[in-house]
Amino acid sequence: MIEQKIQFKSDGLTLDGAFFVDENNSDKSLPIVIVCSGFTGQKNIHPERYARALTPKGFTCFGFDYRGFGESEGIRERVILEEQVRDIAAAVAVVRERAVVEGRKVVLAGWGMAGGLILDTYRICEGQIDALISMNGFFNSVRVQKALRGEHGWKAFKQFMAEERLRLAKGGEPKGIDPFDIYPLDPVSREYVFTELVKAPGYGVTSSFDFADSLISFNPEANLDERFASVPLLIAHGAENDLHPVTEPKSLYAAYPGPKELFLLAGGGHTEWMLDHDPKFIEFSGHIAQWIKANV
Repeated sequence: MIEQKIQFKSDGLTLDGAFFVDENNSDKSLPIVIVCSGFTGQKNIHPERYARALTPKGFTCFGFDYRGFGESEGIRERVILEEQVRDIAAAVAVVRERAVVEGRKVVLAGWGMAGGLILDTYRICEGQIDALISMNGFFNSVRVQKALRGEHGWKAFKQFMAEERLRLAKGGEPKGIDPFDIYPLDPVSREYVFTELVKAPGYGVTSSFDFADSLISFNPEANLDERFASVPLLIAHGAENDLHPVTEPKSLYAAYPGPKELFLLAGGGHTEWMLDHDPKFIEFSGHIAQWIKANV
């Protein structure tokens, strides 16, 4: 796989990105696939993993680091979902330019949290994206928080937010917060994060109260409208996902107004099978490739 590094701007910040192609099997009749990372992810983790799976099938892929991550500029490790949407939109712009020159289409794919971010991105990039792929995402943050924490835990989290907001309003200094206190992990995903993802160079994040505010306002399912009526969507999700429950893709499927397909990976949790040679990942990425070829 060949990496063609580029830089591009988002809100004046320089972001690090790359096109990925197979030197022996590059099919310019296929669309370019932008793969967006999920929470605390980096270009060198899942975007490159999907590129390794898809480029041998002829696809060109594009991955990038959000502001503050990897080699991209910005406040280190700051996660504000609205800002990440603008980063994705900037990536779409530069990929679209190449796609137009080469006479190709553009597919926007998002993993995990980005499974919802790509929907918000489409609302500001209508006409520049030819298909959407949401992988193991969630589409109503409060609904997922309640599912993960339970009603008692959700009330306790809201109380924490109220107390922290008051502390800051009275002049208290901002402080770092464990991101998984804000975005809790199920046990299987936690084990994967702290055994596999930590191996990636530069991996790690300290969150802030701003991330909590951004997260609980995240509800891309509520913003689906007639703009989505003609763009095909693949919703691909682990059937045993305990982090983003399977009710999430089913709810999105029911709400989505355009052409759609729901694929549930048998036996798949959220992320423990995200390894290049895992049979579940091979099945999952293979289904994505087949869907693109059939629908875009």
